[in-house]
Amino acid sequence: MKGDKKYIIILTLIFIGFVSFQLWGPKPLNWNPTYLPKDKNPFGNYLLNEVLNDVFPSKNISHSNLTFYELQDSISGDENIISISDNFTPDAEAVKVLLEKVDNGASVFISAYRYQGLFEDTLHLQTNDLMFERGINVPTNADTSFIQMPVTNKKYFYLTNHVGYYFYKDSLQHPYSILATNEDGKPVTLHIKWGQGNIILNCTPIAFTNIYMVSGRNHELISSTLSYLPIKNVWWTSYYQVGRLEASTPLRFILKTDSLRWAYYLTLAGLIFFILFEGKRKQRIIPIVAPLTNTTLEFVQTIGNLYWHAKDYKAIATKKIVYFMDRVRSKYYLANEPDDRLAQLLSKKTGQSLEQTQKLFSLIKVIQTSPTISAQMLWDLTHEMEKYNYKK
Repeated sequence: MKGDKKYIIILTLIFIGFVSFQLWGPKPLNWNPTYLPKDKNPFGNYLLNEVLNDVFPSKNISHSNLTFYELQDSISGDENIISISDNFTPDAEAVKVLLEKVDNGASVFISAYRYQGLFEDTLHLQTNDLMFERGINVPTNADTSFIQMPVTNKKYFYLTNHVGYYFYKDSLQHPYSILATNEDGKPVTLHIKWGQGNIILNCTPIAFTNIYMVSGRNHELISSTLSYLPIKNVWWTSYYQVGRLEASTPLRFILKTDSLRWAYYLTLAGLIFFILFEGKRKQRIIPIVAPLTNTTLEFVQTIGNLYWHAKDYKAIATKKIVYFMDRVRSKYYLANEPDDRLAQLLSKKTGQSLEQTQKLFSLIKVIQTSPTISAQMLWDLTHEMEKYNYKK
């Protein structure tokens, strides 16, 4: 038992140490692109969100995880709309609302590697991957590439695989102007005039994330690109990258919050420990209950002892004879027969010799006619009767 307690204490200390490290230890970096304005991980947009306050001074910056269709009553006619995602695939209702807003004077900045659905078909967009075109086994000129703004001719450097997409110019059918190109001179940022508003399209979303905002002068590229939007209020929706970010179940909400998640884990661990060490059914010792004694047998023994100590052997012998004759009637179905006839029948049924059986009946007759008998006669009677008592 002492050894078991030692192991329990060691396991408990290890578990507490692990939980403490998870709660207060350094958090691992999340290298997945989220493009969230509150995300400080490398591929989040926390720094871009800070830059918006400088690009649009004194203007309201609103964040949302709703579709354009759901935001149609919130966005006024001349405000700015921002969306950054890996894939931009709005449904038909959202595309209709977005283009109507732009047509009425709103301006939109959309950055995505790939454009799909009705939006792609309406603007006749097509993006190609430069890395794919070169071939996976064909080495590039360098690990880094650059984006250049033709207006300033300034170059901003990035990892080649992060800025590999470009717009295929032959697919474009609406008037456009090129705001930025890659090292091959292919457009990566476009400006399209749509009705009374503007559409700024980009196909290098990672170039706008935290990791490049602090790299060299890349923040200048971002500020210059966003400067094509009018100084108006901004609506930034992250729906097209991460969805609504709302917990659909209470458990999902708990698991998405660090403190609640670890409280949940601790509760589960406590329940497991309880089941292992305290969940055994506890029951008081069941006392041994002695079986009921055969009082009838005790009574018979008591009465027999009384007769024996009183030396009333005749009474004992009489009771034995009565019991023997009752056994003959109930077991061998012999009754109301003369002694000679009864002796013959009993001898046949029990297998005892006729002489032996006649001897027993003669002894019974002597005892019945004698006023008293000796202990020897009682013993002889008992001995002779036992021969018949064991017969099946």
